[in-house]
Amino acid sequence: MHGRDRVSSPMKKGGADMANTKEEMMTFHPFLKGSDASTKGVGWKIASPYKVALFVVDCSLVMITFAACIMITGIPVSFLGDFGVTGALLMICIMIGAFFPTFNLYNYHQIFSAKGHIKNFSKAFGWSILSIAILILFYSRPDILKGRLLIPVLIVAATGILLVSRFYGDQLLFLLKSMGLGFLALGIIGLINPYEKPIFIEEWIQIAGWAAIAFMTILAGRMFLVHVVFNKWLRRQFRRQLAIIGSDSEAERITNHVINQNAPFWVRGVIDKTKSEGICSDIPKNCLGRIQDLPRIVGEERLDELIVTDENTEKRTLISLLDYCTSQGITVWFPPRLMPIIDMKLYIDSFCGLPMIRMCSQKNSWLFNKMKHCFDALITLPFCLILLPVFAVVGIVVKLNSPGPMFYKAEAVGKNGWKFKLYKFRSMRVNNSHDIHKDYVTKFIDGEIGQMEKEDHVFKITDDPRVTSVGKVLRKYSIDELPQLLNVLKGDMSLVGPRPCLPYEYEIYKDWHKKRLSIRPGITCLWQVSGRSAVTFEDMILLDLYYIYNRNFLMDMNIIYETFFAVLDKRGAH
Repeated sequence: MHGRDRVSSPMKKGGADMANTKEEMMTFHPFLKGSDASTKGVGWKIASPYKVALFVVDCSLVMITFAACIMITGIPVSFLGDFGVTGALLMICIMIGAFFPTFNLYNYHQIFSAKGHIKNFSKAFGWSILSIAILILFYSRPDILKGRLLIPVLIVAATGILLVSRFYGDQLLFLLKSMGLGFLALGIIGLINPYEKPIFIEEWIQIAGWAAIAFMTILAGRMFLVHVVFNKWLRRQFRRQLAIIGSDSEAERITNHVINQNAPFWVRGVIDKTKSEGICSDIPKNCLGRIQDLPRIVGEERLDELIVTDENTEKRTLISLLDYCTSQGITVWFPPRLMPIIDMKLYIDSFCGLPMIRMCSQKNSWLFNKMKHCFDALITLPFCLILLPVFAVVGIVVKLNSPGPMFYKAEAVGKNGWKFKLYKFRSMRVNNSHDIHKDYVTKFIDGEIGQMEKEDHVFKITDDPRVTSVGKVLRKYSIDELPQLLNVLKGDMSLVGPRPCLPYEYEIYKDWHKKRLSIRPGITCLWQVSGRSAVTFEDMILLDLYYIYNRNFLMDMNIIYETFFAVLDKRGAH
């Protein structure tokens, strides 16, 4: 058998194991034990009315401004009775606000500052206007969409944009979104009114005037609603409830920042590991209780968000806290120094202008998982068909290089500790001992193989004598992992998710390590595109947990995209 590929003592499915899993999970999550208070206030969320009010104001001001401009510019009102014209005008109104969510204009943490609000609104409005300009351009110059060279030019342009986007990702992403919105609106308007050119094309100067007036009107309405109504008149009803876990200088700094910046939060107090009541010496806030009392505190204080500043919190307690908070819909924030690997490898978030790492709740996780499974199947099936010739060639080369089967079927550990058959191209000689790999993994997980100063240091067995000459090439470009597409089709794995582990690895995992297997494992994951084998074990766990708590379709697409470059760069591949 193969050292890297071989596993021992496979886990058994059955009632006993399920019972053990449940018991283990209850032991791991002390906050979930017999606490009625943990369910109090879960449904009370102030973000929804806040966002709804902003959205209604935005839509109302767009429509009111547009109607006023129609009257001022003299566009015949009779045209509004035409379904095609009305639909075209409605599309423009929708496009005006298309970039508002992209620039966090419905986000508590991003618009509490008037200066930041104006800046983000200007950017969002500018990209929306570009979408409208693209729509008008292609309607007024339809000859651009004709010609034999159109498709090749578009393919070359798209390829160039994808390559350059690695260096100017945000701007090019916005450009692609603007172009996409413009083409989408063009198609919808064409379906609504295929025979006539919309009247607004002839009156594009008036449309430009309307856009300028809309900019001033919507911005003024937003500024009044956010910074006067919500942040002054109704601040007690529309501010989120916040508590800080820790009583150190960082907790004091964050508390003072929230107060001095008039941020949209009430700091209810601090949660300490030892002190249960009284005033904290460094922070002018009450101590709400100990961390063990978190369910009671959440219920009594109706907390919406938590900030963890205590860097001495045990990893086991930290993961338990995260599980509890995300199950209750509470967002948890960390200063970058508590998770330096996240700060080094990822773009971190911002909490009221402070750089922070966010762990948020997974809303509608059941629906997300179903949609993700569907997406995986739709993407994987055509890829498998396209790669059939590659599978055949690689399989033949593997068999010619050394005796043995084409594929290796490993017993692997996936979601919630269940076993499954993991498919790979065989990269090792048969009948090899797995002791080398098992010994290395044990030391790696125990931390005996520490972080080296060199940036290119690889935490992986290199120059393994068991690997065949063909196997080295397969591993170098991760070709040996391609058969795992079959695991995705079977439902054992996903395209993106924490990598599966071997049973002897799982047996020496600590409780908090096993949290990384709470979702379906994937072919690629966050730590692979962040450094592959150059990431330490605990850093790998933290990156996996970051993905679990923040996963979404956009993150999955970014990881898949970056995986191609990680493979081509041969980052950490051995």
